[in-house]
Parts: sequence; structure tokens; C-alpha cells
Amino acid sequence: MLPTRSTTPFEKCIAQAFGEDSSLYTFRGDLISDLPLVDGLPYLNNLESEHPYNLDHPVTPAAIVFPRDAQQVSAAVMCARKYGIAVSSRSGGHSYTNAGLGGMDGALSIDYQNMKAFSYDPQDQTMTFESGSRLADLDRNLAPTGRVAAYGAVGSIGTGGHFTIGGLGALSRLLGLAADQIVSAECVLADGTVATVSADKNTDLFFAIKGAAWSFASVTSFKVATSPAPSSVISFQYNITFSRIADLADSFSQWQELVSQPDLTRKFASTLTLAQDLLVYSGTFFGDRSDFDRLNLEGLLPHGQEHLDITVVSSVVTHAITDLIKFGYDIFGSLPAHFYAKSLKFTRQTLFSSSAVQELFQYLDTIDKGTLVWFIVWDLNGGAISDIPQDGTAYWHRDALFFQQGYVVNEIGPVTQQSRDFLTGLTDEIHRLQPRIDDSAYPGYVDAELENPLRAYWGGNVERLIQIKGEYDPDDVFRNGQSVAR
Repeated sequence: MLPTRSTTPFEKCIAQAFGEDSSLYTFRGDLISDLPLVDGLPYLNNLESEHPYNLDHPVTPAAIVFPRDAQQVSAAVMCARKYGIAVSSRSGGHSYTNAGLGGMDGALSIDYQNMKAFSYDPQDQTMTFESGSRLADLDRNLAPTGRVAAYGAVGSIGTGGHFTIGGLGALSRLLGLAADQIVSAECVLADGTVATVSADKNTDLFFAIKGAAWSFASVTSFKVATSPAPSSVISFQYNITFSRIADLADSFSQWQELVSQPDLTRKFASTLTLAQDLLVYSGTFFGDRSDFDRLNLEGLLPHGQEHLDITVVSSVVTHAITDLIKFGYDIFGSLPAHFYAKSLKFTRQTLFSSSAVQELFQYLDTIDKGTLVWFIVWDLNGGAISDIPQDGTAYWHRDALFFQQGYVVNEIGPVTQQSRDFLTGLTDEIHRLQPRIDDSAYPGYVDAELENPLRAYWGGNVERLIQIKGEYDPDDVFRNGQSVAR
């Protein structure tokens, strides 16, 4: 007979707060994730709620709770505060550092999987949803209304994190960030208070949750503005295969020239993805085919270069907005994986010269990546995102023209040092080629190895966020390894 594990005062507090209903909480030592994953086959373990998303950043929380309402969230937060336990919230569980499980050992993870209520108000045309909702839930629930909102295309992403770190998506250039559309939110504060934040109530906290919520509160629900659905949507994808990355330098330079045009239509969303032997040029245009054709995207493609082993396969599809989710891609899905990622911000003042692009792509040809599973994504920003001042919300990167995200993946074990050195070296090479690029990073692409994560994520808003932290969470209840502290 196995010995009975002793219960800590914190665990007793949690159990009492949830009426001794053990289906609503689990403690360290009882976690399924304490068992080893099937070697190399994590998908054989149905552990989405407990296993870390990034297996290269193992985390063991003190407890995971699965509340059914804001009052249970409040009770859990008060237990954590009483016993000095850090609190993190988990909506979809896609944090690169597993921040939803605490980002470090010994935290309380509030998992919102039981809170997915949704409603739509036809009077003010807003939607209200709880933080356990995924982006696919919003797609499905909004479809009958003929309305849309700007957020990402990966349906498994959780709304709680996505809407509070910024939230980039195909409609962002047209409508703004996901965070920009928040009308109000219900939050549980560090003292257990359930509060509403909006432009009129708790305005400092409203500023903070639009880009930095994980340091300030646990958001239980959102009220979000919607917009009329575009009448025509065109999704495009050009798959370019090659032998030498350097042969694609001109295509990148032409893409950079296109997206940096001051009068570029906001109806245009675009992403470049470079991987082993493949460049994918994809995106969405929210307009009719004649306007799309005037962009002349075909002119950016390296047609007629078969002698360089370059081939181009094109796909341009006109469809309804409700089909847009089908054209999204999820790099890892919800499966645990070993990976590492780094990001950089490019502005109109830090673009590459043509010669710098050539050097960069030659560098990518020669550097040892340590894995065959690597990719670099350049994702267009700007448009409506830049309409709001940088100090208008906690989200700082209003000046971003595009972000670069580099990824390395090991399918059978921890990411090798060689692969990590590849991404670090790539960042160093970019800084050499364009010294004006700073160390800014999108808060959704968290990087545990950043020297100054607060400045990288929140730039010139850090000082105000520290002040707000002192007002709403002076005891640093909501914390992880990269959170705002007093």
C-alpha cells in the first residue's frame, strides 16, 4: 500500500475553497504530468491541461485549479496570497515558457477550461466571453452574427492570453490588435476582489491588461467590440522551393519594399515563412480580386529561375470570412514539443538595405542550425495597430512594421546548444547588419533568455506599469520569471 501524502495548509485552503470537489483542483505530487512522457511520442499522453507546452522549459505548479466562476477564482487567489504562492492564469496553454503553469515551479495555475460562456449583444454589437474560450470558439459563435473581430487564426489559442498580450491576426492592420477591441473586462485582483476595468473604471488597470495582464490580475471575462464582416476575402499562398537561401534575397527585399510603402492598403495582411528548402509567402486580402491583383504579388516571386532549382507553386482563393480559419496555421498545435524561439522588431527606421539582405541570406545558407526543423517568420504589422500612441496601452510596439520570429525544434529531445546558438547568432548577425534594431520582443513570443525582458516587452511603458503594480498588487501575487515587479 502506498503511503498517504501529507496535505499542506495551502492545499487545505484550496480544497475548502472548492468545496472538496477534487475534480476542480489537483496538487503537486498528484499531477499526471509527474509521470514521464512516452519517449519521443508526447501525443500519446492526453495531458494538455497539465503538461508544459514547451518541454524544454519544465514547470511543476504547486496546484492547478479549474474554477467554474469568478468567485472560485477569487477564493483560489486569496489562498495563494495567504501562503505566499505565485499566481498565473492559463487559458490555452501556448506560452513558450509555460507561464500558464507558473513559468517556474511552485505556483498556483488557474486553468480556465471550465469557463467558456459566450454571448452577443445585438444592441451594441459587442461579444462577451469567458477566458476559457479558444479563438475557434469565437469564430464559431460570431459566424451567425455577420460580425468579426481582429485576433489570430490559430483556433487552439486561448483568448485569455491572446487578448491581454496584444493579439495579432490577419485583421489587425484593418481593425487593430485584439487588445484594442476590449471594451471592458472582469478581473480578479490580488486581494481577491472581483472588479470591472474599462475606460471609465479602474483605468490604470485597464491600461495594464491591454498588453501586460499577467503581472496584475486574472482576467475572467471580456467584453469586446465587433465589426462588420468583410464582403470579400482572398487568401493567397506561394510555396517557393530552392537549393540556396541566398537566391531568395531579392524576393525578400521586394517584399520589404512592398510592405514599407506608406500608402499600403490596410486590407492586406502578409507573412513570410522560411524553412528548410522552402519559403512560404502567404496572407489575406480583405477586398475584391481586382484590387488584390493591383498589388502585383506575382512580381515578387522568382519565376523563371528553374536553372537555380527554384520552383513556385501558387494558390489564390476567394472565400467567405467564415472560412478564414481554415487558412490559418498552427506551428505546434496543442502538442507538447521541445523548442526555442527568439523574436525581433523591425520598424520603418530599421529596415535592411538590399546588400544587408544578401549578407543575411548568405549567412543563413552557411550557418549550422543543429536541426532540420527550423523556421523564420516575418509577420507584417502596422496599419490600425499604429493608430494608437505607444503609451496609450501597455502594449508598446505600435511602431512595428513587422516582427521576425525564429524557431528551432527537436522532435526527439531537448533543443541542442547548436540550435540555440543558431538563433542567438542570427540575432547578433542582424544587429551587425542593422545596428539601429533594438532588443524589443513581442510579449506573445516570450524568451526566457532575454537580458531585460521588461524593457523588451513593454519599452517606455515599464515605469508606469511598475507604478500600477504597486497600486494593485503590492505583494507581487501575480508573478513569474518575467513579470512586472515594484
